[in-house]
Amino acid sequence: MIELPDLESELLRSCLFPETFKTLVDECNLETKQSVIADAIKNLIHHKLLVASNSYVSLSWIYDSDKMKESSFKATAKGVEWMELNPIS
Repeated sequence: MIELPDLESELLRSCLFPETFKTLVDECNLETKQSVIADAIKNLIHHKLLVASNSYVSLSWIYDSDKMKESSFKATAKGVEWMELNPIS
């Protein structure tokens, strides 16, 4: 089981449905710096808990961090499973 820092856990739980980068930044309670949030999102993608996409094509296999602001993010099946195994206490 992967242990996630609080910021990554918060972001993953926010992505049950696709969310834009701007929405994630605006709604994040634990961090305000876009660069820190971007790094947390990249780590979630690395662990295959989150996938980057937009409305017309999935970018998960060609993910470009420079285009992060143009993407939406959603939890993968593995990410949803992580949430089920780690309920909010």
